[in-house]
Amino acid sequence: MDGVHDMGGMQGFGDVLRPDSDGAIRSWELRVFALNMLSGIQGLEGGPGFRARIESMPAERYLEASYYERWLWRVEQDLLAGGTIAPGEVEGWMERLRAGEAAATSSDPALVTRTVDELRKPYPLPAATNPRFAAGDRVRVRRMRPPTHNRCPRYVRGAAGVVERVQGEDHVPGAASDGPREAVYGVVFASEELWGPSAERAWTVRIDLWESYLEPGEGES
Repeated sequence: MDGVHDMGGMQGFGDVLRPDSDGAIRSWELRVFALNMLSGIQGLEGGPGFRARIESMPAERYLEASYYERWLWRVEQDLLAGGTIAPGEVEGWMERLRAGEAAATSSDPALVTRTVDELRKPYPLPAATNPRFAAGDRVRVRRMRPPTHNRCPRYVRGAAGVVERVQGEDHVPGAASDGPREAVYGVVFASEELWGPSAERAWTVRIDLWESYLEPGEGES
């Protein structure tokens, strides 16, 4: 779906924090990251999936929230949908903590080991079956307005680029986990093609795009 989350290429959102900058990540954000990883690994969630859930966040809340506040909202909604927590349960915990109750703790070394093992696993894409495009082909991103979750940024729609490589084959975003698979391509775009000339020197943008997002570019068939 095309929602407020699709802000790629837009300006006015402040400085970008580099991973090595002061204050780039805080302790509570690390906890939220862990909650998201653990809930998925343990199969405690219900709903449309990580990115699709975040995209359903109300626009005004999305714009007010920080990056990991959106992750926290997402994991709470998915745990509610999966029946792991009940409506009002989080608010109840918050009230008890404000009243001075000590935060609950737990220790599960086996789960820690399992989680680390899962995070270390490589997940390479299988080779694409009969890909329509090949490295070096010129392509153009289709102009479209998908009604469901997708991975095609608005700022590349209608733009021309060049296939750099065939990444492999993956499930079509927005489809069921056992739904159709398509070839995924690494496509290179010139900055001026996306945003026009500027005082900055030109650069390139690389984006992974599914086959159904693309059509032959000029000179291709």
